[in-house]
Amino acid sequence: MKGRPPRYHQIAQSLRERMVSGELAPGARLDNQRRLAQDFGVTLMTLRHALEVLERDGLIARRHGLGTFVSTRSVDYDILQLRTFAGDLSAQGEDVMTRFLRSQFERADRGVARALDTPAGARVLALERLRLVAGRPTSFQASYLAPGLGEEVAKADLRVTPLRQVLAFKLGIEIAAARETVSAVPLETRAARELGCRAGMASFRSDRVSVAANGTPVVYDRVFIPGDRFRITRDLRYGQINSGDSPEEIES
Repeated sequence: MKGRPPRYHQIAQSLRERMVSGELAPGARLDNQRRLAQDFGVTLMTLRHALEVLERDGLIARRHGLGTFVSTRSVDYDILQLRTFAGDLSAQGEDVMTRFLRSQFERADRGVARALDTPAGARVLALERLRLVAGRPTSFQASYLAPGLGEEVAKADLRVTPLRQVLAFKLGIEIAAARETVSAVPLETRAARELGCRAGMASFRSDRVSVAANGTPVVYDRVFIPGDRFRITRDLRYGQINSGDSPEEIES
């Protein structure tokens, strides 16, 4: 007859069940270790073994100086597909909602001006939106449109009509191609406030310039996604390995 599982495994399973039931929601902070050990009636050493099991399984994350938190589920993003972030997640069956935050005209900073091929300081239309996946804020997006085009787009009700539809159906502008760069950066203050995160935490920043068929920049999107809510996925296909291929060529 098999013996009972070790006490720390029982504790890990108990916490795991509370996560599955929703009692401990993604992002929730666990009680400190001393309090948890008292609640379960075990030593700190036993409690720490249980937390190590959960951490190894990716169910919790420890943040230095802040505590231990229930991990949030990351979403996959296929960077090789020319789709919007929201469109890519919707195609995977995710429950995606867009919350329109604001639109305003402002002066283009150097990055916006370079992306839109317009002079620095030019008056551009800036749109801010928040993407929520299963009700949880996942990405903060600022979209910029060049002078002239921004004036026309601003006439539409962007709270109910997606930008892509305004461009295609009202202005006759189709996006033909885009160039996207994804970087690892500290999360900016404005994005952090909307996402409910700590400013400066590790995050991904996507810079995408979408162009019309003639190569003219149409819209520049600047998107911030907290690092614990996002991962990049690629599907790779390798051909047959030729006998003359070196190991370096095969593994590059």
